[in-house]
Amino acid sequence: MVVYLMLGLVVVLCLMFTFTNGFQDGSSVAANALACRAMSKREAVMVVAVFEFFGAVFGGSAVAHSIRGITSWPARPDLLTVLASGLTAAIVWNFAMRRLGVPSSSTHAFVGGLIGAVIAGCGSTQYLIMGDWGMLIYPTGIWRVILSLFLSPIVGFALSYIVLAAATRLLINASSELNETLKRLQWLAVPLLAFGHGANDTQKVMGVIALSLSAAGFETGSDIPSWVRLSTAAAMSLGVATLAPGIVKRVGSIYRQRPLHGLVTESTSALIVSFASLTGGPLAASQVIASTVVGAGSAERMKGVQWTVTRDMMRTWMLTIPCSAVLAWLLHSLLFTHLNRFF
Repeated sequence: MVVYLMLGLVVVLCLMFTFTNGFQDGSSVAANALACRAMSKREAVMVVAVFEFFGAVFGGSAVAHSIRGITSWPARPDLLTVLASGLTAAIVWNFAMRRLGVPSSSTHAFVGGLIGAVIAGCGSTQYLIMGDWGMLIYPTGIWRVILSLFLSPIVGFALSYIVLAAATRLLINASSELNETLKRLQWLAVPLLAFGHGANDTQKVMGVIALSLSAAGFETGSDIPSWVRLSTAAAMSLGVATLAPGIVKRVGSIYRQRPLHGLVTESTSALIVSFASLTGGPLAASQVIASTVVGAGSAERMKGVQWTVTRDMMRTWMLTIPCSAVLAWLLHSLLFTHLNRFF
């Protein structure tokens, strides 16, 4: 009975984290369209929420399998307390960052929380699968997660820089009337980005729910149950509906965006996030989006980029994994570990 209650707690925490992910990273997904006035707030929320839902339901399972592959903890009930402490730490971090209006990475908090909880649970790193970096092409284990998290913003910066520079040259003689067309094209780019983000971020939670079901004695196989997909999709969409104005403003203030910038940042972000979702790379959408904004802004006018805002965001990203790991370690050591005696 206690095992089933603990399983229920983990599932609820997974859905809560997905909700916080919705307002944290979902706000970044909508930020550029709002910044260049391609969409109203209501339109952006509706478009992002709907396509985040579709991404979660139809976006595959590659990222979920990558998350399941970072720990070798045996399928037994004590894994449930580990997952609960890691998720709680990530949720607390996301709410704190929303309060501060900082577009922190939910994925960083999620990964840091899991790593800290696993270390606290066994007192060492024996159940963490570091894997192999695979010459950057076929990484495995934690290496796969780390490389995806830290290489994707670099790719985002470079790709948006190149695309914006090329587009500026091609459209140098275009009239201002082109702006309306560029705004309409964002109605294609934003749904693609939202779909990719929904596919990527919800799968991380799906992987944890699959681990918790195995720990409670349920056989899940390699497929994600339909109820898991639908519930995480709904939680993500509800999170998007509670858009965080502070995060939207912070992302939008990195560079003064016009319709061309918005289209470039959304399109390049969508390409990177969608590719990662298909190949199993669990990246941080907020990082990718912010890096594309910086890349596009730098391509046009380096001095126009608000580097103080960028610096604060980078500092938060660097602190998120260690801080959430320490928080998860404390939560497990002081609270959740005592529940193991009831199993």
